[in-house]
Amino acid sequence: MSQLIKLQDEMKACMKAGNKDRLGVIRMLINEVKTIDLQPNKPTEEQAIAAYAKKLRKSAEEMEKYAKPDDAAKIKAELAIVEEFMPKKLGEAETEKLVTDFIVSNSFTEKHLGQAMGMFMKQYGQVVDAGAVNALLKQKLAGK
Repeated sequence: MSQLIKLQDEMKACMKAGNKDRLGVIRMLINEVKTIDLQPNKPTEEQAIAAYAKKLRKSAEEMEKYAKPDDAAKIKAELAIVEEFMPKKLGEAETEKLVTDFIVSNSFTEKHLGQAMGMFMKQYGQVVDAGAVNALLKQKLAGK
């Protein structure tokens, strides 16, 4: 089932329940997914949702930076709804195992962190957190 269909079903449920806050967020996600064709790099539905979540995270950080806790809390509530539709990421232990196996099977040095990160994210980008992978790769390549 595509993300668009899931979002449309959720939109109908929110309309029936009268949940206006959630409905607004779902409608924004539907818009993000529908406008994929207009973007030059043609992301997947999951990537479009992840990009929207990234925008919300950045907005929440900005609101906290400018001492607007009410606005930041509202944005974080929206982010929680968006994260329900994002693909589930692997846990820390599973990610560490993937990184370890990746380093063992490839011959990268600390100088090749960028190349290693790029190759790893091509293979496992949808199921891992990029920030965690970057930290693990730095740590493991430095200890090599």
